[in-house]
Amino acid sequence: MLTPEYERQLKELKELQALYAQHASPRNQLTQPCPDSRPDSRESSSSDGRESSASDPMIFPGLYSPSGFDILQILFQVQRRPNPTYTLGSIDSGVALVLCDSSHPHCPIVYCSEPFERLTGYSQSEVVGKNCRFLQYPYDAKTFGIFANPAVAAMQNLKNDPSFVARSTIRKAVACNSEAQVTLVNYRKNGERFLNLLTTIPVKWVTNEGEEKNYVIGFQAVAPPMFRPSY
Repeated sequence: MLTPEYERQLKELKELQALYAQHASPRNQLTQPCPDSRPDSRESSSSDGRESSASDPMIFPGLYSPSGFDILQILFQVQRRPNPTYTLGSIDSGVALVLCDSSHPHCPIVYCSEPFERLTGYSQSEVVGKNCRFLQYPYDAKTFGIFANPAVAAMQNLKNDPSFVARSTIRKAVACNSEAQVTLVNYRKNGERFLNLLTTIPVKWVTNEGEEKNYVIGFQAVAPPMFRPSY
């Protein structure tokens, strides 16, 4: 559930944004970008006047994404989903997560949180457009995001791939629009291995333009000692 502190910050955020919108001059109003805009595109202003710029002093870090995805509302939707398969516990701006577009081949990442960047060592600009499986291999600047070199091909062999079962579980869950939770060995950008407890939740999202999008949100955390890889 959302923590009391998070609820308090949300209330203050809405009050401050309403006050800011009331007194802001027209030339300072920006338009909110479409959800599929590039992360580095200029922010815009939605029809209700809500400010979404990364430079907006009313925005608390981690609550809204400058890429145009209303992560806070998506998290609310996840928290309030009916008949959850897995209990997520408290969800706040300290959660490491990625948002993936399941309507596209390979389910590319379209957003990641700052805690994810700290957990893995990868920046948002490095991971957007990639499938999360890149975390299953040590970083190599020459082959980053390319799975055609012999070393990777060998690891993808069933006998050599410790994440085969976990990856199959996630793939089936995405195809069936269901939740999943697995543990798998991942690598930080610095080469350090860690056991990732990954929980994936499907989300249907309607944009301001009325377009329905299918996302998968992946919550990630270092697995406690009692967990083992999902072989």
